[in-house]
Amino acid sequence: MANFFTKTNKDMKYIFKKSTNLNKKEKRRKKRGVMALIGLLLVLVELVISGLFLFEIFKLDIFPTKYFIMMIVILVLILLYNFTSQFTKAHYFGKFLSVLMSVILVFGYLVGSKVNWAFGNITNTKIETDVVDVIVLKHDSASSIKDALSYTFGYNGSIEETLSTKAAEQINSENNASISTKKYTSWDNLLEALYSNKDIKAIFMTEAMRASMSEEDTDFASKTKVLGNIKIITKTTVNTAAKKSKGEPFVVYISGNDGYGDISDVGRSDVNILAVINPETRQVLLISTPRDYYITISDANGRKGIDKLTHAGNAGTQGSIDALYDLYGFKADYFMKLNFDGCVKIVDALGGITIDSEVEFTNGNDAAPENYHFVKGLNECDGAMTLAFVRERQCFMNGDFQRGRNQQAAISGIINKATSPSILTSYSSVLEAATEVLYTNMPTSMITGLIKDQLADSTPWNVQSYAVSGRTQSNYCNLYGFYASTVVPDYDTVNIAIKLMNMIYNDETVNVDEYVESLENETATGSAQ
Repeated sequence: MANFFTKTNKDMKYIFKKSTNLNKKEKRRKKRGVMALIGLLLVLVELVISGLFLFEIFKLDIFPTKYFIMMIVILVLILLYNFTSQFTKAHYFGKFLSVLMSVILVFGYLVGSKVNWAFGNITNTKIETDVVDVIVLKHDSASSIKDALSYTFGYNGSIEETLSTKAAEQINSENNASISTKKYTSWDNLLEALYSNKDIKAIFMTEAMRASMSEEDTDFASKTKVLGNIKIITKTTVNTAAKKSKGEPFVVYISGNDGYGDISDVGRSDVNILAVINPETRQVLLISTPRDYYITISDANGRKGIDKLTHAGNAGTQGSIDALYDLYGFKADYFMKLNFDGCVKIVDALGGITIDSEVEFTNGNDAAPENYHFVKGLNECDGAMTLAFVRERQCFMNGDFQRGRNQQAAISGIINKATSPSILTSYSSVLEAATEVLYTNMPTSMITGLIKDQLADSTPWNVQSYAVSGRTQSNYCNLYGFYASTVVPDYDTVNIAIKLMNMIYNDETVNVDEYVESLENETATGSAQ
């Protein structure tokens, strides 16, 4: 090898000499020198790219230390081979390998940068968007907000005064106008004034509230139309959460916003699941709460009252978190919010999921434009099918309760696919989809830590689920001021959920079906005695 180094060093002396002044032997030596220089430059480029790649992987922090060290060792060995081969007869292969490695490492560097960017986007969202609709009577001649600038606008001052005031200010600013407004103390009074069309001809109402009102009052939907909407962007009231200690159990609130489009839009939460996760025992417990649970919630002004859980989402993600804390006594450490767009994109990015359905059914058009048939047992689903599966409730006798269980089954399918080896081939596309449709306060270091642990230990996670229940009954929604179909809680099931969550926290192995069955047997034995 020493002879090769010496020979190459002598050959390189001829590189900058004119060929016309060289004999045939010296020209060959010049050619060898040029080839050696090209090879060394290729190795130098490979060295720089390797450094950038390793730095990006180090920042990403998803690979266990042993894998990262192995990566360094392999890259160093290949680099050494490519360097030393330039002084041997194998220099052509060394050049080829150096170019190939540079291309691979550039690709890896770009993917790593993209993933780091995606993590930043997912965890650094700082806004929530309230959409305020301008509503008039169906037969009104106005076709846009500009056509209604001379109208008097009414609003519910008890619930939506702040947002309505901001909407009015934005309309005035954008149109150089000064619209008139009038405050009402209840939805009934506000709608009565709109229908009479005397004191006011238009009203402000958040899109989330309009969806609730249309669902509960078909006359409202048939008598009115939306001229346009105003988007009020504010900083979220949910603070970035601190990272939990390695191996420590934690709770994630999973919220399924019932809207399409921008994930930052504030709206009702149709999916309300507390995921209790114990990394040490590799257990996940999904506790589902019906959207219509009749419990204590807060509105955006901080007022408390008995109302539907889904309405808590109108006050932002924190409103739902606080309502579930009041119910279970477990405070969510983190939240993950995704809307219906998100369900489709993430599942498709995963390459589809397998959902284990406990019932056979075909969804209706309220759940999705296309009717899909789901069998009892395993169903291979793409994003659109998954969305239909989690939205359907009309075809079930127990409606919202079955939908809650279906949502848990879909989440289990996502977790199983996301923790399988196949995720490595779709990791980048999943994160790209997540940046558009997922909103979380979980620190990036927490997410990468979970990925690192999964790569270090491929033991499957034990995913269990439990849904609390109750009885359906029409009740008055104290905060939002109208009667609606609600679910009065069965506190026996709530207490079971609390016990199951405590078991996960206490590192106990949980089998939900066996535990619930044992409680039922105890109750039956007690009744017999």
